[in-house]
Order: sequence, then structure tokens, then C-alpha cells
Amino acid sequence: MRELEPPFELSLDDQLLSISEHELAGKRVFHVNFGTGEKPLVIAVGLGVRGEKFWTSIPEGRQAEAQRIGKLIAGYIRGKK
Repeated sequence: MRELEPPFELSLDDQLLSISEHELAGKRVFHVNFGTGEKPLVIAVGLGVRGEKFWTSIPEGRQAEAQRIGKLIAGYIRGKK
């Protein structure tokens, strides 16, 4: 398993997101702080019934945001290799 990422920032729609990675119950999760008074978001990668990976929010309910921000996070991490 790879090392946890140190905190980092990403831009989404002219908004700066502060992101930190944590381990929770053996899973990697990302805490996303919008810094605008908007509620923070916790996201993780889930597995569908056919084994496909997808980004999801914890608790569920903010899937659209999780998918969009998760793709940014994945691109950031892949870009560091």
C-alpha cells in the first residue's frame, strides 16, 4: 500500500480545495475542505457489484461532488509518479 499523501490543494471552478488523506478502518479516505463555509466532504473509492471502482461520499448523498473531486484527486496523485 502506498504512503498517505501529505495535505495538498486543488482548484475546482476557481475555488481552492484543501485536501488531506487519512486511513479509516483500513480504507483510504480524503477530507475535502472548501474554505467557503460549505460543509466539508469526505470521499473514498468504492467497489460496485461488478468490481468497478467509483468515488463516493461518506455519508452518501453527495455523489456528484465526490465523483468530480475524486477524479481531480486521482489525476493529481497519478501525475506525481
